[in-house]
Amino acid sequence: MEYLTHRGEKLPLIGFGTYRLGEREPAEEADTLRYGIEKLGMTLIDTAEMYGSGLSEELLRPVIKGYDRSLLFIIDKILPENAEKGLYRECCQRSLERLGTDCIDLYLLHWRGGVDMQDMVDNMEILVRDGLIRHWGVSNFDTHEMEELLACKNGANCFCDQILYNLTERGAEYDLIPLCREHDVLVIAYSPLCNCCSARMAAAGDEVVKAMAEREGKTPESLMLSFAVRQRDMVTIFKTSGIPHLLWDMQNVFLPIPEGDMAALSARFAPPEKKYPLEKI
Repeated sequence: MEYLTHRGEKLPLIGFGTYRLGEREPAEEADTLRYGIEKLGMTLIDTAEMYGSGLSEELLRPVIKGYDRSLLFIIDKILPENAEKGLYRECCQRSLERLGTDCIDLYLLHWRGGVDMQDMVDNMEILVRDGLIRHWGVSNFDTHEMEELLACKNGANCFCDQILYNLTERGAEYDLIPLCREHDVLVIAYSPLCNCCSARMAAAGDEVVKAMAEREGKTPESLMLSFAVRQRDMVTIFKTSGIPHLLWDMQNVFLPIPEGDMAALSARFAPPEKKYPLEKI
């Protein structure tokens, strides 16, 4: 595993997403998480109260219990509809109970919704003060929303913006990612293997991607992961269905993409030339 350090936290460049955790065989999924943690250093785990209405958090509980808590970095999220009602503490405490831990490392507003920005910042700061969470951040915030957030009192304490970003969805490169870098806000990319099965299959089957992956000793999927973390200043999270798939996805993932191959990828999957609204799933 390779790491970055952000605001004093050492984070793996690649971690686990848990959206739809439990829809397959829970025991197999738990084994995959443990394998990734122990063998690959994937100690960052992302969940949310929305995922299975808390089921994802509950299924993570026995996994988390098996490790020294300080070795894991747990991300969780509050729904906007609950934030709008001011239920930050209540939702955070319920998530802590489901996870079986006493502190969430990074707590995010899942998306903007109708949430009052300053009220959100104030409530997140209280959760930090009271020791329920260690850091707070946001998810699915576009550039104008980040600008509004950063203008709030204590808004600069935002740890991250978690966004959809992958080889086929590069719109955030235009101004959102540069803004986050300028203000020391970590970008966490979700769905690095594309935002749906058909898009993933299309990208993995692309002749340019396949030839490049073979040349670099990677799989098409690991090449897509390499793309997401290529500059070593972003973290990415993804979910995989079992240990064989995990090993396939992670094959030689940290071998750098040569400049010529990166140029070929950009010719095939062009970076944005103008502003596009942030895609969300």
